[in-house]
Amino acid sequence: AADTASLGLTFNTGTNLCTTTTPVLKSVKATQDALIPVFSPIEGKQIVVSCWIKEGMQCAGNTYANNRLSIVVKGSSDSTTVIATLSGAIIEGWQRYEQVVTLPAGTTQLSVNLQSLNSMVVYLDDLRIHPYNANMQSFVYDPVSLRLMAQLDENNYATLYEYDDDGTLIRTKKETERGIKTITESRSALLKQ
Repeated sequence: AADTASLGLTFNTGTNLCTTTTPVLKSVKATQDALIPVFSPIEGKQIVVSCWIKEGMQCAGNTYANNRLSIVVKGSSDSTTVIATLSGAIIEGWQRYEQVVTLPAGTTQLSVNLQSLNSMVVYLDDLRIHPYNANMQSFVYDPVSLRLMAQLDENNYATLYEYDDDGTLIRTKKETERGIKTITESRSALLKQ
């Protein structure tokens, strides 16, 4: 189909907590016209669904147990549900789901559902869906300064970047299976004459 000039983007701004004169971008709503092309699962292929979850209360054990992530693969005549498995330890309160899903012939739709198994609040972050035989990196930017705050690698582990008040990079940290580790740290100053 021919391209349309209308992208259907709606920008929602809010008040900056640091200064009242500069608004910040809170969200962007996009219609289907802005997504080029529309996400369509490819039948007969494998995909990886990965995300991080956190429950509203502290975990008493080694894993969260009050939530379920299900991946529903719909075909023309039936649907299949795959329950995702938790992968790895809890890191800074978050635990990773990672699930390989084979899309059968006739796949037309894919949905990811996060369910709380009781009345507990469950948070989801860094949801990624990509082909099994591909690498994917994601980037997180600060909404005010637009500085790079994190880079998620092919395993959905983050490299975190911290800046000083001048905007100079002072610390780089990396999420690992053993927690967050500091990779580099630097300080600089100007000599007074």
